[in-house]
Amino acid sequence: MERATPPLSNLKLRKHMPQNTLYLAEPMFSEKLQRFESDTVFPPIKKIGITSGMPQRREKELLGTMSPVKVKIVKAWTHLAAREVESMLHNILDNTRLDGEYFWDGNENLVDAVTSFIEKYHPEATEITVQEDADVQAATQAVNANSEKRIYSEVLPRLEELGITEYHVTKGERGVRFSVKDYRLHIGARTGGRYTLTIWSNNRTSEEALEDFRYSQEISSTGSEDSPRRARIPVSSLDTIIESLKNCLSPSHID
Repeated sequence: MERATPPLSNLKLRKHMPQNTLYLAEPMFSEKLQRFESDTVFPPIKKIGITSGMPQRREKELLGTMSPVKVKIVKAWTHLAAREVESMLHNILDNTRLDGEYFWDGNENLVDAVTSFIEKYHPEATEITVQEDADVQAATQAVNANSEKRIYSEVLPRLEELGITEYHVTKGERGVRFSVKDYRLHIGARTGGRYTLTIWSNNRTSEEALEDFRYSQEISSTGSEDSPRRARIPVSSLDTIIESLKNCLSPSHID
């Protein structure tokens, strides 16, 4: 039996149907909640979902006009089988799932890992630049300002106690960059009053970095093999990071 040709109007409708979009979102507290506690920010959680419209519209839906929690979309891709890729990522990350589409990102490498996954296995995907909602921008600025204040009030005095007086505060990255012997280092302010130390070197190996910096961990396998990034201490107390720096600066290391 010969199949009937669908009406031209239906073909046009299918042609112009919106592409599903895969997105990664990051919840954060708004500046309104920070009125009650100045050092309150959201824990390291990411949301992996899809939307049939533009991510900006979905971001506004997630924001909600009355919601005290602001949700910022940090990455979005279209021109891929979004629902299938979302399901695959949810299965891969099931052991870190908190609830539904929300996942724990304690090492704060989920965005890089998902980006590398899509670049490798779905090169057909197109990344979309997300224009942030004004409320998201305000919440982000509040979090960044609070983190920068912590860098000046908490981190820099501890570095100066160690004799580290040459540094550069990275406002956009909410942290401070400095050098110790053969290493370039970055302490970034993270959630809940905690920090991450990232370690680079052109002369030292990852194995040497792990030995020189107590409590450090190997960088995720998603990183480039020729990258100078050697190790890091993720989402830790400032005391832990300072103790690790003391370990590296001791005479028994890399003299």
